[in-house]
Amino acid sequence: ISFYVLHAYNKNIKRKEVTYFMFELLNIIVQILSHTPIWEWIVLIILIKRGIALQRDSPISLAKSFIMPAIFILWGLNTIATKFHYPLYLLMIYMLCLGLGACASLYIYRKKRFYIQHTVVMQGGSKIPLFIMMINFCIKYCLNILLSTHPSLYSVFGFNIIYGIISGFTVGLFFGGIIKSAQAKARLLA
Repeated sequence: ISFYVLHAYNKNIKRKEVTYFMFELLNIIVQILSHTPIWEWIVLIILIKRGIALQRDSPISLAKSFIMPAIFILWGLNTIATKFHYPLYLLMIYMLCLGLGACASLYIYRKKRFYIQHTVVMQGGSKIPLFIMMINFCIKYCLNILLSTHPSLYSVFGFNIIYGIISGFTVGLFFGGIIKSAQAKARLLA
C-alpha cells in the first residue's frame, strides 16, 4: 500500500513542478513581450519578410543587400559606443570577428547560383539568408536581454570580448552573400 501512496505523492509533486515551470515560462514570455520596444518587432518582421523573399529566385540588388547588415552594425556599434566600458577593445574584436564571419559566409555561399534573365543578373533562391537573419536577430536579442537583466556585464572585460566575438561574427555572416553577388554580377555582365 505504501508503494501506491508514494507513487501518487510523486505524481502530485511532478505536477506541481511542471505547473510551476509553466507559470515561470509564461511569466518570462510576458516580460519579454511587454518590455521589447516596438522597433525591434518591426525589424523582426522586416527580416522575416526579406528572408522569405530571398527563398525565391530574384534580381541582385547590392544596395538592398546592405540594408540588413547596416541595421545590425548600427545596432551593435550604438551599443558598443554608448554602454560598454571597454569600447576600443570591443570594437577591435568586433571588426576582427566581422571579417572571420564574412570568410565563413563565403564558404556557406560557395554553391550560390547566379544567372542572367532578360539582361538582369538573378540569384537563386535559398533559405540561408533567412537562417542568417534569424540567427543574427535572436543572438542580438538574447544578448540585449542578458544585458538588460544584468547591466553589470557592461563593465566586465571578459563579457565585452565575448560580446564582440559573437556580434561581430554573426554580422559578418551577411557579407559572404554580398561578396558572392558582387563577384557574380561583375563576371556575368562583363
